[in-house]
Amino acid sequence: MIKYLKAKYVLFFLLALFVLSIGIPWLCFGLILFSLVYWGMMYLIAFIKISFLQKFIKGFFLFLFIASMAISIKLFIGDIYKIPSSSMENTLFPNDIIIVDKLEYGPRLPRSPFDIPLINIAFYFDKKARDSIKVNWWDYKRLSGASKIKNGDVFVYENFSKNVFFVKRVVGVSGDTLDINAGYVYINKVKQEFVGTMRNRYHFKVNDKKAFYNKIDSLEINKIINRDINGTYLMQAELTYDELKKIKQLKCIDSLGLSLAAFNEKEELFAKPEGKHWTIDDLGTVIIPKKGMEVILNEENYTIYKTIINLYEGVAIEKSDSSFLINGKPVLSYIFKHDYFFMMGDNRKGSFDSRFFGFLPKENIVGKVQCVLLSNYQDEFRWDRFLKKVE
Repeated sequence: MIKYLKAKYVLFFLLALFVLSIGIPWLCFGLILFSLVYWGMMYLIAFIKISFLQKFIKGFFLFLFIASMAISIKLFIGDIYKIPSSSMENTLFPNDIIIVDKLEYGPRLPRSPFDIPLINIAFYFDKKARDSIKVNWWDYKRLSGASKIKNGDVFVYENFSKNVFFVKRVVGVSGDTLDINAGYVYINKVKQEFVGTMRNRYHFKVNDKKAFYNKIDSLEINKIINRDINGTYLMQAELTYDELKKIKQLKCIDSLGLSLAAFNEKEELFAKPEGKHWTIDDLGTVIIPKKGMEVILNEENYTIYKTIINLYEGVAIEKSDSSFLINGKPVLSYIFKHDYFFMMGDNRKGSFDSRFFGFLPKENIVGKVQCVLLSNYQDEFRWDRFLKKVE
């Protein structure tokens, strides 16, 4: 028995050291607290002499302990989500079940009792509480994480509606200067590399139709979405970057390039600065707001930043003639209180992302996508995607 206890304490000590080594002290404290509660209660329960009462109290305690562990894991460690749309094809497919790591950036603390699993059931029965289900009861707070958000990370975030979640890739972090030029993303004037599964629309000419289709069959590329035969073979296809590299090697095609979106005055982009013909493929230059960053208020900056200032900064900004007002007072500049990010879907022509809804505040971020748990794409279980890491 003594040897067993010593082994258990050694295992606990090693686990605590590991948690500390990844730089998350609150997780180590939580582990110690749960361990002390468990061992302390089991020790006290052993003093109960009545067998029936001892079993009942032990069973009830274990039920509460396991429920508390499950709630804590879901709130602070990780969770499971389902992909709702095709905006991340071919990295993630609709209805994929994914595992999201909340430790990576640090978990958000609950904003209301409705954010706490099991506990929220009691509040659903209270009509007065239920009327406030979409209201934040407590201020935003986030515990420390193992790392910072980096360009290229794929994460789950909460949309403008509470408890509505989406997945996108971050292409620009707080303080970055972002340009989208001819379909390519530039961060701080550096062209960003594609991930192999990123999907876009391309056009090209085919000078040997028979050879082209023979090669396409062998490459297992079947996303040709348009064929226009008019003397020459003009084609459009939605391809991943990996597929694009294979297509480029074919000698039977030429004039391959990105199919760029045309300017459309009615397109609802997040901002439309006067005199600039922004599209989903040509947008910017914009600076992604960072906490403490000051911007001089002019016509263009007001157009770009007014939505997030009104939504997330806790102030009201408006334009009056040639001046700008914050909470009714004239100002020349504004200093941001929060960090923001720019998101894009890997399916670049089929994604509703920051090009449309604008900058995403850090407080909306839930956690980093680590892997695909289950994939049943096109009603077929994909064993090759089981526990596949998301890059």
